[in-house]
This record gives sequence, structure tokens and C-alpha cells, in this order.
Amino acid sequence: MKKSIFNSSAAKITKVYALLLLGITVILSSVIISVVGMKQFQVQRHDALGIVRGLKRSFIANRNDWYWWRLGSWMDTDTTFVRISVAQRGKRQHYLYSPNAKAFLAAKDRQAVTQLTANTRYAAKIGLFYHVRASDLSTNKTDPSVRYDIWVKLNGLMALLWLLIRLILLIALAFLIIGTWFIYLLARKLNQPLVELTGTTKVINEDISNNYERQLPVPDSPQEVHDLTVAFNQLLQSLRDQEQADRRFVSNASHELKTPIATIRGYVSLVDRRGTAHPEVIPTALKYIDQESERMQRLVESLLKLSRANQLELKTTAVDLSVVVQATATHYGESMARAIVTQIQPQVTAQAHQDSVEQILVSLLNNAQKYSPAEAPIVVSLTTNDQAVTLAVADQGMGVPDEQKKLIFGRFYRASSVRNSIAGNGLGLAIVQQLVTLSHGQIEVRDNQPQGSIFVVTLPR
Repeated sequence: MKKSIFNSSAAKITKVYALLLLGITVILSSVIISVVGMKQFQVQRHDALGIVRGLKRSFIANRNDWYWWRLGSWMDTDTTFVRISVAQRGKRQHYLYSPNAKAFLAAKDRQAVTQLTANTRYAAKIGLFYHVRASDLSTNKTDPSVRYDIWVKLNGLMALLWLLIRLILLIALAFLIIGTWFIYLLARKLNQPLVELTGTTKVINEDISNNYERQLPVPDSPQEVHDLTVAFNQLLQSLRDQEQADRRFVSNASHELKTPIATIRGYVSLVDRRGTAHPEVIPTALKYIDQESERMQRLVESLLKLSRANQLELKTTAVDLSVVVQATATHYGESMARAIVTQIQPQVTAQAHQDSVEQILVSLLNNAQKYSPAEAPIVVSLTTNDQAVTLAVADQGMGVPDEQKKLIFGRFYRASSVRNSIAGNGLGLAIVQQLVTLSHGQIEVRDNQPQGSIFVVTLPR
């Protein structure tokens, strides 16, 4: 299959090149032949007109003049034929012929002659020839009237053009063969990385159990295929990371749900076995069943929020963030009996989704409340500049180690130091990060002084 794809691609490239070369050859040949033909025709025409001018200057009217003129003439009598017609009043008209002229005229008269232009003729057995006529007319009774006819055969021109055509065809054929072979080899070389890339991609697609573990081979050249392969490998790496994250998510969700379910089933079994004989265990069992079921409910609700956040498309409107942040912080402080200090720049407006901003702030406040002392205040600040809006929530809790600053936004991630001491399921900050991302913003955690953490959310104006 790989070889078939390769051969098909190389054949297409070779065919395009061959057609392109053929088209260039035809156009170039036509131009060269036309230019050379016109130039040679002009030369032949110029020679014929030069003979006419020489004859007129000499005023050849008798055989002696004609003899001396021929003696000094450079005319080729095999291709150029001259006939001089001399007419004088009271005398018979007579003709003077150059060598071979009578035979040429006899051959011309015996066959059909086709006129191509005003001076160009064609006869089947003679070929192409050029005819010029000029006259010296006399008004004196004693001076003769002379007419000059010159025929120039253009067979040399046609032979030159035919030789030129054959040479061009030969050279074009050689270039076509060599060029086609060269372009075929080049196409094979250029297509080979793509063929390998396609083959490896198919293997990866067919190997379901090892989908994203393999990497595509990265060729050194051409640069475009190299860059494409690197981009594919980055995509595979991203898919592999996402697949591993999904597996961890399923594993963590199963673990978080397994604990309350096991607790509930344990107390149900206890009531079933000992409830009749020892009714005093029933209230305790119901208490723990209620607690664990509530824990399961919170976990399921968090999972639903995270699922909705992954599929959410936020519609933004102009929001006065100063009013929204102040109202949310005040309401949260009243409901949780927690001191919240606000440092809000007035009249901060931005294109945002109001419900998402409120949910982000509530989640950050809830996180700060869980990880900081009850008597320590939480500081909420809102500032802006021309490019962005910055929302920060600062607490005075235990802080976040540097190596965990990026991990805490992962789903179900909780530091081992607080896993058993502080309630939670590790989904709150994951939901916050997803909402911030949907709002085209960024979130990071910094160290607070003298202790604690500052969660900073940056949203575009």
C-alpha cells in the first residue's frame, strides 16, 4: 500500500513536469523558429533587392552589358535566377537569362504555383521562392525599356529551419528524458518521508492498545515535512497526556466514590446484623450514612460542574466587575462569618461572563477559607490596566510549595499533608482553571507575605 501511494504520487509529479517541459519546449521552439525564419527571410529578400538595385544601376540592355555584369556579380546561379526583358520601339523584344534561369522558369511553368504573399510563391517540385520585379522605363524612342525579374529559391531557408527544428526536438527530447528521470528521483526522495509518515500513522491508528505511545519518524529534509512531523508528534504527545489524565481522573473518581460507598454499605450491614438486638447502633449508623451520602453528593455535583465547564461556551457581555466582585465578596463573608478585606478599583468593566466570574471568586474564597486560620482575614483585590483585569484572592494559610504550584490545578490533586486533615475532593481549583481558560484568561498561585498564598486571575479587557 505504501509503495502504491508512493508510485502514484511520484508518477503524478513526473507527469506534471513532463507536460510543463513539453509546453515550454513547444512555445520556445515556435518562438525560435519564427524569429530565425523571419531573419533569414529578410536576408534573402535583402539579397534579391540588392541584385535588383545593382542591375538598375548598370542599366543592362544588351548582351555585352549583361556579360560584364555577370562577370563581376557574386550571385549564386543555383538558387538565384535573373531574366532581363529588353523592349525598344520598332524592334523585337528580347530576353537575357542568368545561368539555370531558363530551366527554372520552364519547371515553374509546368506546374501549379501557389501565391503565399505578394512576392512569395510555392511550387511542389521547386519549393518556396521569392520573386522581385523592377523596371527601367524609357520615354525616348531610341532608348530601350528594361524589366528585371529575379527569383530566389528559399530552399536553403527551409533546410535551415528544418535542421533547427530537428535540433530543438532532439535537445528537447534529451532534456525531457533526463529531466523526467531526475524529477522522478527527486519526487521519490521528497515523497519518501511522507510515505513513511503515512505508514506509521496507519500503524498507530490500527494499534488501539498503544495508540499514543509511538512517535512518527522525523526526517531531516525537506523542512516542511520535518515541521509537519514535529507538529504531529506534539499532537500525539498532547493526546497521550490527555489520555493519561483521563485515566487518572477515572481512577481518582472511582477511589473518591469507593470510600463513602464502602462506609455506607458497612453501616447498612451493621444495622442489618445488629439493629434488632442493639437498636442503639441505629442512630450512629444513620448519622454516618447521612454524612457519607452528603459527601458523595458533593463529589457528584463537582464532577457535573467540571463536565459542564469542559463543554461550556461562554457568552460574554460588558460587566462591571467592581460591582460583581464587591457583592460576591460581601455575601460570602456574611454567609461564612469570615473577615474579607476588599481592595477594588472602581468602575472596572470588561467583556466577561458574570456567572463564571462569580463562580471563580466563590471557589477561590472557599479554598482560602479551608486552608487558612479562622481569625485570619482574606484579601480580595481587583485592578486593571489597558490590556487586562487582575483579580487576586490572598490568604494567610499554610501556603503552597513551589513544586506543587502547577499540580494543584489538576483534577483530584490534593497534597498529602492535607488529604486526611482538611475535607475536600480536589476538584475546586480544576473547575476554576477551566472557567478561567474558557474566559481566555490565566490563573497562577504566588506566595503571600509573611505566609499564605495569592491566587491571581488575569482576564483580558
